Amino acid sequence: METIYWTTEEPHVDNMETMEYYLDEINMLDIIMVDGTYAEGVNLEGVKYAIHASGNGDSFNHKIEFEEIQ
Repeated sequence: METIYWTTEEPHVDNMETMEYYLDEINMLDIIMVDGTYAEGVNLEGVKYAIHASGNGDSFNHKIEFEEIQ
């Protein structure tokens, strides 16, 4: 999956807030585990991904990166 980038009008206090925003507003996976800035989810084909939330330069720019888990 490709990295997701977005900007918010209000700053995120930390990357846990970025993960919460992603899960509430953007996510399209079946989430099976969340631990702060890390989560795991499965797509409709059964492929499992590690999900990493982070900033992208400042508190207004955010990104979510995916890594396929075998």
